[in-house]
Amino acid sequence: MTTLETLLHHFGLTAVPFDRAVPPEGLLRHPSFGEALERLRFAVDLRGPALLVAPPGTGKSVLLEALCTELSTSNVRVIATQLTACGPFGLVGQLATRYGTPLRRTTAQTAAALLDELGRSAKTELLILDEAHRLPDASLEELRLLGQLDFDRRAPFALLLAGQPVLRERLQQPDFDALWQRLAVRTSLAPLTDRESAEYLDRRPRAVGARAPLFRPGAGDLLFQHSRGIMRRLNHLATGALLAAARAGRRHVDAADVQAAVFDDEHA
Repeated sequence: MTTLETLLHHFGLTAVPFDRAVPPEGLLRHPSFGEALERLRFAVDLRGPALLVAPPGTGKSVLLEALCTELSTSNVRVIATQLTACGPFGLVGQLATRYGTPLRRTTAQTAAALLDELGRSAKTELLILDEAHRLPDASLEELRLLGQLDFDRRAPFALLLAGQPVLRERLQQPDFDALWQRLAVRTSLAPLTDRESAEYLDRRPRAVGARAPLFRPGAGDLLFQHSRGIMRRLNHLATGALLAAARAGRRHVDAADVQAAVFDDEHA
């Protein structure tokens, strides 16, 4: 058997519990997650521009996927993209292409045509720009242009900017004050607390077949200490600890398995 098959067989699991793909029953809607999701839903209903900032590895992508899943049964069309390199036509040109709007002679004309196209849609249009902290200043300036064209009527689309905390710092600079002031919703994700981390370590394995907790309390404490509640690192170390426990023939993960996972990670 492969290492993966051995791990799943040893613990009686149907899938790797800390993989990026999250079964619905394995999703931990901790307070920070739940509040951010609720505020983003409000922004969509309002058709207002929104900002989501999250430190790397804290679950931003998981949150955006949860938002898209919730909206899939509503009258909302979602276009999610990472336009970190906008090419010769700029951000507005790239967005117009995505929506099938012909390019005009100037960026302002293209923006106006795009807004007109979105305004005729029978659905609420949601544009998600993920990794927006990587956008060049010129692209952020174009977003401000899109907002300024829409002062006198209800916004034809909802815009969600998502990125790392540096995005918030950039938007707070004087050059982008107009865009910053127009953000109807600003929300963020925080790392897991120690109690949330313990619940996460219990919930995820149960979602893929575990019938009892796999992590001893001491192991959970060590995982939180070394991950600092950063979900991506917690996933990585928890998987390594499960492998260490399986190699040792243990049915539960103890502190020694976590220490082995940390050692392997630091010396990889």
